[in-house]
Amino acid sequence: MEFVLVIVALALSGAWAGLRLAMRARAEAARLRALNSSLEARVAERTRELRLSLDAADQQARTLDGASKAKTDFLAGMSHELRTPLNAVIGFAELLRLNAQAEPLTRTQGQAVDQILAAGRHLLALIEEVLDLARIESGKLSMSIEAVDPQLVARQVCDSLRPDAEAVGVSLTPPALSAGSGVVADRTRLRQVLLNLVSNAIKYNRPGGRVWLELDHTPQGVVLSVRDTGVGIPQARMAELFQPFNRLGRETSAVAGTGIGLTVSRKLAEAMDGRLDVVSREGEGSTFTLSLPPARTARMVAPDAPMVLPALSRTEATLLYVEDNPSNIALMRHVVAALGSIHLHVAETGHEGLALARDLRPDVILLDINLPGLNGFELKAQLDVDPMTRGLPVLALSASAMPDDIQRGRAAGFRDYLTKPLDIPAFARALNAALEDRGAAQASAAA
Repeated sequence: MEFVLVIVALALSGAWAGLRLAMRARAEAARLRALNSSLEARVAERTRELRLSLDAADQQARTLDGASKAKTDFLAGMSHELRTPLNAVIGFAELLRLNAQAEPLTRTQGQAVDQILAAGRHLLALIEEVLDLARIESGKLSMSIEAVDPQLVARQVCDSLRPDAEAVGVSLTPPALSAGSGVVADRTRLRQVLLNLVSNAIKYNRPGGRVWLELDHTPQGVVLSVRDTGVGIPQARMAELFQPFNRLGRETSAVAGTGIGLTVSRKLAEAMDGRLDVVSREGEGSTFTLSLPPARTARMVAPDAPMVLPALSRTEATLLYVEDNPSNIALMRHVVAALGSIHLHVAETGHEGLALARDLRPDVILLDINLPGLNGFELKAQLDVDPMTRGLPVLALSASAMPDDIQRGRAAGFRDYLTKPLDIPAFARALNAALEDRGAAQASAAA
């Protein structure tokens, strides 16, 4: 009997142990199910948050893209609308200078023309500065990096700005002549930076003040310093110096400016792998230092030549100008008269231009891009497919001067893409080259 009880007890004990294990297993399974549900909920919540974040980022990217496009469109429109009247202002002023020998100006008239030309070029420079800032910010700034002689560029800048310095009683001293290595830079952009620095040093100086340039050669490259004895910059505002459109409280001064020149200059220096720094003491003056990497050899560049119209290769030629702006047409009539030997015909719409091109078969066609009826690109395409006009040299002359506009013009097959305000010598060179091509084509066809 006792043996039976022991057996029953052992059986009950085993059953209880099994039951406890089953209960533990069931509890663990329930815990794991709860944990799994919690993890799934967390994963779902995190996925939802990530999806919302991604949607917000996509929306922000679309907003930024839209703002960038709107800014680009605004700058392109502003550039076009300002260049159109500047074409007449600068163009007629240059014509008065060019024609001074045939129709001499009085001293007062000559001074007035110089003031008009200087103001027009200043406004054009401001337009270019704004566009440069936009190009830099969008990463679309084009650079032509090569070996450049910084001493030559610096002395040319001093020569061009010396009249401005003398007008306000400031002495301007170029860097001393010395032998040394060149720099790796974009020559045009280097000139732009130095023009801005020296111009500022003159403008924010005092009568009897000094501006002088120094050039030092170091193992790291070349350092160009622009020093002045001007008003200086308050130490408390030095951090704002390179902020765009910030003139450090000089907005109401008599000195003209927009406050973006230094911003563009520093970004241009960095784009040339250089650096632009400044040290200044209020009431004593400032020193801007431009550091650029060295070049093994420097390509010597001739100084800028005075404006001279090249002689045309043809004794007589016919030019068709398609343009709807009366002031631009009037300017072109004067330019053609100065060139001589050119018979000018004008059409004011794209359709009229196409008809005249077929009737006249001119030696060269000059097209504005924004024309009523057919625009310049559409007119160029129709000229190319018409057997009567196919092969005629076509030049573009437009106030649409953004890089994309110029690239599109070249892709469309224009022999040259000129921008407004009209550079008269450049136009004369382009016209001459087109006439030479036209003459060669006619001689080949006759043979």
